[in-house]
Amino acid sequence: MSITALRTAFFQLPATEQAALLDDLIVASCDAAWEARLAPEMEARVDAVQRGDMALHDGDNVFGEMRIRLRR
Repeated sequence: MSITALRTAFFQLPATEQAALLDDLIVASCDAAWEARLAPEMEARVDAVQRGDMALHDGDNVFGEMRIRLRR
């Protein structure tokens, strides 16, 4: 199955099933080595947000932009 067919099938799923599938894929792709590589970056970002050095964006706006980009 092509990526285009997968994307089309994915967007035909109800939103709750899309979320569950994404969650399954993300969890399945994570392992201890991945977490160890990512931990410093995650901690740095949390620290930056807490210091006020990193701007946060409204989730609805972020997901709206993602939807626009994925439909190209």
